Amino acid sequence: MDTIRRAGLRSGMIAVVALVSVVVAACGGAGNATPPVIYITPAPPTLAPGATPTPEPPGPSITNTLISTSAPDGKWTVLFKKPAVSGSGDAISKVNDAISAKVSGYIDTFTKGDLPAVASGASPSSLDGNYTVAMDTGSIVSLRFTILATLSGAAHSTVNAGGMSFSLSTGAQLTFDDIFSNTGDAAKVLADKTQSALSASLGSDLKWPGNATDITFYENAWVVTPAGLEITWNEGQIASDAAGTPSVVISWSDLKSVLKSDSPVAGLAG
Repeated sequence: MDTIRRAGLRSGMIAVVALVSVVVAACGGAGNATPPVIYITPAPPTLAPGATPTPEPPGPSITNTLISTSAPDGKWTVLFKKPAVSGSGDAISKVNDAISAKVSGYIDTFTKGDLPAVASGASPSSLDGNYTVAMDTGSIVSLRFTILATLSGAAHSTVNAGGMSFSLSTGAQLTFDDIFSNTGDAAKVLADKTQSALSASLGSDLKWPGNATDITFYENAWVVTPAGLEITWNEGQIASDAAGTPSVVISWSDLKSVLKSDSPVAGLAG
């Protein structure tokens, strides 16, 4: 089963086929830009007949720190809500170090980019970053990021998406190599499922590229959810800007044939 969410910043709407509540960002200057916060409550994964779910221990609490900084010359401002996983030990420290590096990368990419001069009466360019929790159990923490950029004098903001997933036993960030037995085979399944779901949602607005059978096409912003693998694309990447950040959830049952048997997510497939 595939579910889809679309965050349409320009239209001011986010349409979702899962159960979703949404706060939508307004397009405008730095003082008004607020990153969208997307909360998803997916349907629970389907168990095989007679199967008994294995209870997951509770996950760690996730707090946040607000990073607020401005350019000395007033050219840009940054507000970024950085998540932090509570707890102690080497694994948790490794997780938080990776999150800090990711957030610093988002900020550096913006502040060190070719930003326009601030026009008379205009607000400086701004970056607003936020996160939501896709999954939080005793074994996996998965986080979505939304990064809203507004250039000085621009009429609209643009939004990019990101994601990070971690094994709490080691603190390692999960990659597709950790999840799939063969990424080439997995890419074929993902291409089939995502194109079908996105075509139904986006219609002729979908720009399906030739590299969609390459696993790298799905790596930019993916997270682990109880219902399946959630993949998101940046604004304008596979559809018009009006489509926002299209997202698809591919159920674990649809991916079961290409999952590693010892993958951290294997148990989610039943």
